[in-house]
Amino acid sequence: MPKLEGELSTRLILSVVSIGLLGFSDIMLETALNVSFPLLMTEFDVTSSTVQWLTSGVILLTSMVVILSPWLKQRFTNRSQFMVATVISIVGVLIDAVSSNFGLTLFGRLLQGIGGGVGMPLMYNVIFEQVPENKRGTMVGIGSLIISFAPAIGPAFGGYLTQNFGWRTVFWVVLPVQIGSLVIGWVTIKQVSRLTKEKLDLIGWVLLSAFFVAGIFVIERISSHGVTNITSVALLLMMFGGIGGYLLYAPHVVNPLLNPAIFKFKIFSLSITASFITQVVNLTFNYALPMTIQMVLFQNSQVAGLTLLPGALGYALMAIISGRLYDRYGARLPIMIGLVLILIGTIMMAVLPISLYGMLFSFLVIQLGSGFWFGNNMTNAISHVPTNYQSAGNSIFTATNNYSAAVGIALAAGIISIFQKHADSADRLITATHLGATWLFRIDVFLIVLAAIFSVRVLTSVNKKG
Repeated sequence: MPKLEGELSTRLILSVVSIGLLGFSDIMLETALNVSFPLLMTEFDVTSSTVQWLTSGVILLTSMVVILSPWLKQRFTNRSQFMVATVISIVGVLIDAVSSNFGLTLFGRLLQGIGGGVGMPLMYNVIFEQVPENKRGTMVGIGSLIISFAPAIGPAFGGYLTQNFGWRTVFWVVLPVQIGSLVIGWVTIKQVSRLTKEKLDLIGWVLLSAFFVAGIFVIERISSHGVTNITSVALLLMMFGGIGGYLLYAPHVVNPLLNPAIFKFKIFSLSITASFITQVVNLTFNYALPMTIQMVLFQNSQVAGLTLLPGALGYALMAIISGRLYDRYGARLPIMIGLVLILIGTIMMAVLPISLYGMLFSFLVIQLGSGFWFGNNMTNAISHVPTNYQSAGNSIFTATNNYSAAVGIALAAGIISIFQKHADSADRLITATHLGATWLFRIDVFLIVLAAIFSVRVLTSVNKKG
């Protein structure tokens, strides 16, 4: 185990970077490919609901793989996990680079989802297992910087390549990155913990998978069809049956896949709740701003993407700066800076008249705050649970981020569609979209205040514990 204090070795930094690039490439391909959906619908002759599986299917599979992270950590070395996951992802990239039909393209994307599902929790497992405690904030910042650059450059990157060279070029450009990551990881990733021959808790995995899969489906279903239909009810029963069954089942297993006992630690429970709510709000902006910019302000998709770019870059840069603040001054300073900025930006979004520069600046403030808050919130939470719970904590945070992203998009789509539903003319649709976005931003203020209360309670609990 790492010492409480010490220096970061170049080898350790490179190992984290190599694993982070696996998650980076998966997320960037997802965001880059999203801008090509209209083209793919025409080329493969599929509907919008079908083409969305290139994103939804990957999210589902990634969530199911993330759940396996604690078992993989006990059963296989860090290097073997990384090598297998990267090779699988590379195969998926190659398939998509030459694919000629939708089914093959989807299969390639699902393989990339497996790589991302292993890579993201593995990166944080290595950080919390091998990085000295006084350097963890910096390394989490570096990891977050790598991951968060993906959605920042993905849409612009994908749009440019698709427009000028074709959508398959995106995969050819990413391929050398993954190969380079594979080589660096092979040389630098090491193992410090002892392995066990732990058997896979298949029942637990099925129950948790049922919860996450049904949860993502039910959000989309309810937002489009409401709750009063047989499919929505069945998915709700599956979701609650999965999590309820797991909570009843896990206490009777010696080594459950994700130990629910981690939630008995108040700091972790409050932190993961605050993270879930804040990520939901974050994703409502990612959905609502481009739609509002195009439908209300009559700007094109390129302008909409560029409006989000400063905020996305700000998030990425603040992640590493705030990590150094965490190492030097502790959790309180960067977390409080982040909370204040997120609150200010969200209130600005709700009260300022809807305009291009108003939304750009408000989103930038929100994302600067998010860069301070997200990584440090996770570092603080996982650092305050016993070592044997940390892998489960990493997996829960990663899975929650996936799940809350889907919730945020569905929440934004549902609220705006409520107002758009009865618009029977182009002028009324513009007004309805404007009103829907305004109410969505007001709801976001309420949610962020709630998340801030939970986050402040975390800091209070840490002080009392100290």
